[in-house]
Amino acid sequence: MKTGNKKPLRFDTQKNVRSTRLKRFAAAFSCFFVLLAGLSVLLLLSFYDFNLSAIGNPNADELTTEETTVKPVPEVTGQSNYLLICTADSSNAVYFAAILSADMDNSVLTLHPVSTTRIVSASGCTGTLEQQLDYGGEQQLVTAIENACEIEIDKYIRSTDNGFKNIISAVGGFETTVDKAIDVRNDSLTAIISAGKQTMTGDTTLKYIRVYEDNPLKQADIISQLFKQKLTPYYFDNADNYYTKIVNLTKSDISVLDFAQIKNGINALLNSESGVEIRIGAVK
Repeated sequence: MKTGNKKPLRFDTQKNVRSTRLKRFAAAFSCFFVLLAGLSVLLLLSFYDFNLSAIGNPNADELTTEETTVKPVPEVTGQSNYLLICTADSSNAVYFAAILSADMDNSVLTLHPVSTTRIVSASGCTGTLEQQLDYGGEQQLVTAIENACEIEIDKYIRSTDNGFKNIISAVGGFETTVDKAIDVRNDSLTAIISAGKQTMTGDTTLKYIRVYEDNPLKQADIISQLFKQKLTPYYFDNADNYYTKIVNLTKSDISVLDFAQIKNGINALLNSESGVEIRIGAVK
């Protein structure tokens, strides 16, 4: 006679059944809560670009940071020449003029001052820089200076009185030391500048340059000091913002694409072994 498998009899009270169900529900809810919290943390870390692969590898973040922050410096060669001029707000009176030559093969910038009273000729006009502007505008002046100085000018930048002042103010002023107090008062200029080390505003900087309108070499020296102060990694990191400000405050034929190439050139100069070297040269 087969007896078969016999299962022990279990007598559960209704209270015990409810208790067991409650415990199972609590355990299931706890697991769900832990899983949800874990996913939330991972999503949050991912949102803030946390490197999940670095978990368990303490050197991963360090390697990633080094790899992303080291950027190759573009190789820039050749030479470009830029005409820099500043004029009055309401006329073509020229306050200063210079040709900035960027020699990227030798990592050198050279400022060639041009006398504002120099007589130059182009397209049937012979006269001063102001007269060239009166006759045919900036391109007329570019051609006249190219003819006189036997140099090819690639681009020009023209600022007016107020534009120049605002540019200097936008970059934090100009730090310099004035050897001797200046007191100039005439029909075209009033410049009272104390001696000593100081940070000049845009207005004072332009007056300081204009004091030496009959001394182009001194003007070029002041402008070269200004370039040396502003051609630094700090200003380069904010180059796009400064470009926008300068474009709005000047008249130029430098396009956005030209500016991208200029940025590469500045970056190469800043990372060259000698740093940014600025010289003052003569023109023919």
